[in-house]
Amino acid sequence: MLPRDSSFYDDQEASLKILRPIGVLAVCLVSASIVRGQSPITSMALGPDSIGKVRTALGITTRISFPEPVLEIVCGDLYDPGSGKGTFVAQPSGTKEDPGNDVFVKPVAAKGLSNMFVTTGKGTKHTYNFDLEVVPVGQAHRIVTVLESKPLATPPDPVASPSVLPANGAEDPTAVLERMKAEAEQQTRQKAAEILRTAQQQAARKMAEAEVRVNELNREASARAGQIVEKRFLQALMLGLREIKINKPIVTQKKLAVKLDPSVLLFDDRAYLRYTIQNTGDTDFAFGSVSLETGASKEETHPITFELNPSKAENKLSTGEVVTGVIVFDPKQLGAKDRLAFVLRGEDQLELARIVIQ
Repeated sequence: MLPRDSSFYDDQEASLKILRPIGVLAVCLVSASIVRGQSPITSMALGPDSIGKVRTALGITTRISFPEPVLEIVCGDLYDPGSGKGTFVAQPSGTKEDPGNDVFVKPVAAKGLSNMFVTTGKGTKHTYNFDLEVVPVGQAHRIVTVLESKPLATPPDPVASPSVLPANGAEDPTAVLERMKAEAEQQTRQKAAEILRTAQQQAARKMAEAEVRVNELNREASARAGQIVEKRFLQALMLGLREIKINKPIVTQKKLAVKLDPSVLLFDDRAYLRYTIQNTGDTDFAFGSVSLETGASKEETHPITFELNPSKAENKLSTGEVVTGVIVFDPKQLGAKDRLAFVLRGEDQLELARIVIQ
């Protein structure tokens, strides 16, 4: 153990007395440096695609100064004295007739976030974008000077050293990246729109080509169909046309006249029957259906399958009006001793007229 030397301890205590003030001074210098880093007076260069952040505090009015007279202020959470709702009071300097260049912003709550748009200008208008935040008094801005940002010839390096960036936070790497992102998105939208227009033009051209081709195919099909019909007709003529005579092809009633052609034509294993129905009354007339019925007797009949081709789709005739139709059916549906009849029925399916064909 070292012997206690009073002179040694006296020298140590004297050294501590000298170092204590130096330590306190160092702490004060560091604190002052931190305070200077949060300056209440700042400036920011803002363009149309950038947002300036303004820090406000309860009990503090922040003045935002613009290079041109203020024309309009829009705040997302503006205080309404009538309802007591809202967080920020934003008031321009000057009057409507003689506007000033300043906007005064003051929060009425201890916490809050909002955004604000300020339009300025003498000839050409400029709109500046801000985010408002309520912070402690020591962090709030007192004066913010807004400068109009000029377009950059070359975007700054987003990983540049903080020492070469503006100290006030304007045009920082985040803002530059946001602007570059917006420009890239706009270019992407333009490219997508161009691709869409090209695709639409190609689709329209393909549709037009397809329509032309369909029309050509329809014409070719019609021509072939006409040739086939003509060929079949000539073959039928060579074999000789057959027909079934109708003894009494006309039925006349008080309000109705039904007429069949005098014979049923048999052509290429198909039978063709033409009919007309005329309204002979003084009021409109409607019927339900026409049919062909066959059977060994009138009491034992059943309908056969046929194809109906009327000149009018609606089964309603005005006074004096006539509807014509052609019935096409397969004669092999008839037995050797079966009777065939044309039957007209009303809307209630009651029989209105019957003409025996064979």
